[in-house]
Amino acid sequence: MNIHQLQVSYDRAEDRLRLRLSTTGGDEFRVFLTRRFLRALWPQLQHAVEAAVAVKAPAEESRHEVLAFEREKALAESDFSKPFVEPSAAAPRRFPLGETPILATRGGLRMVTPGTYRLVLEPVSGPGVDIGLDNRLMHSLCGLIANSMREADWNLPFPEVRGTLQPAENAPAAPRMLN
Repeated sequence: MNIHQLQVSYDRAEDRLRLRLSTTGGDEFRVFLTRRFLRALWPQLQHAVEAAVAVKAPAEESRHEVLAFEREKALAESDFSKPFVEPSAAAPRRFPLGETPILATRGGLRMVTPGTYRLVLEPVSGPGVDIGLDNRLMHSLCGLIANSMREADWNLPFPEVRGTLQPAENAPAAPRMLN
């Protein structure tokens, strides 16, 4: 599965983050992420990017700088300006898990190799989604999630993610997405 677009937005009515992922093959996966689920997943995401940096920068003193550099580079290389392409008659989509988002209740992250990851998100029953991420996508996904968590105002005790997306002044609030 090759990722075409990622979007993370806060759904105020559901009090959940909605992850949308479209593939170059025309599939779209929709997943709800709750505060409770992210409380468990977020440290895994952060640990994975830190572990990948530890391979490149064994000296602990330089890891923070290397991590900040990699995060800034990944976000600079990502295009957050394009709207998420909605399904249409001209560009239909398949929804392997259905059009209604699944509720992620289990899952996790593992590093395949330094800089490549597998993120698994599964509901209580039925199929879930297994997402392959490279370093750029991982940093971008973390930025999207961090911004949406801020919007949710869940007051989670997570350290601030440097280099996350900042809305332009006077810009209307909109879901952040990655193309």
